[in-house]
Amino acid sequence: MEIENAHQVHAALMRRGLSCRSWALREGYNPRTVQKCVQMFAPDTGIKPKWGKVSQSILRDLSVEISFDLMGYQYG
Repeated sequence: MEIENAHQVHAALMRRGLSCRSWALREGYNPRTVQKCVQMFAPDTGIKPKWGKVSQSILRDLSVEISFDLMGYQYG
């Protein structure tokens, strides 16, 4: 499945029975930080985190969870 925007990231989590908040809490992230990260770095924005290790970590872990490449690597 192709994911192009933040809504589709949230939908992919929902298909796995998770909300963005529940995923964040399960993984040990602040839910608001995850929300901001998804909004800011969704594929349609064209922006990739360059400095933020937390943002990179969130996107890497989220990519694994939803089996879609949000960081430029292949998962699944």
